[in-house]
Order: sequence, then structure tokens, then C-alpha cells
Amino acid sequence: MSSTLLKITTLSIVFMGVVILLAGIALLLFQKQIAPYMRYLLPIPPIGVAAYVFVYNMFAKYDGKLPGTVLDSIKEICLASVLSFVFFLIFTVILVFMVDVTK
Repeated sequence: MSSTLLKITTLSIVFMGVVILLAGIALLLFQKQIAPYMRYLLPIPPIGVAAYVFVYNMFAKYDGKLPGTVLDSIKEICLASVLSFVFFLIFTVILVFMVDVTK
């Protein structure tokens, strides 16, 4: 692994840890208000891991740099987000249907 990718990996893990820490503190402080909506928040940690994997792969593909201009980076992020949304929606609908049919 090149030193640039090692730095990217380390920074991504550290920054994701800080974001998760801040989210955890916010959840702790507002737990009574958030409790009824917890089922919507539970998928967030795996999404954070998916974001880390995406960022690592994007930097690995472009040799440790952003892809071209800022607009190119935004396009990559938006495309990944839309595709992730579509697959999350499809998988969730299929899973809900399968569980409902087999219960």
C-alpha cells in the first residue's frame, strides 16, 4: 500500500470515528426526543462504513487525488449516493415483502 493511500485510510478512519462520536453524543443528549425514531437511525453506522469504503476506493482510483475538478468530485459522490439509495430501497422493499409473506 502506498504511503498516500495509507494516509487516506488512516484519516478516513479517524474522521469517521470523530463523526460517529459526535453523533453518539448528540443521540445521548437528545435520547428522549429521538427514541420514537430510532428505527430510522439504526442504518446509519453501516452507511458510514459504506461512505468510508467509497472514499477510499475513489482516492485509490485517482492515485490519492480528487477526480479532476470539484464538479467531478460532486458528480462521483452524487452518483454513488443515488445508486446506494436505489439499492437500499430495492433491498428494503424485497426484505419487507419476503418477511411479510413468510411470517
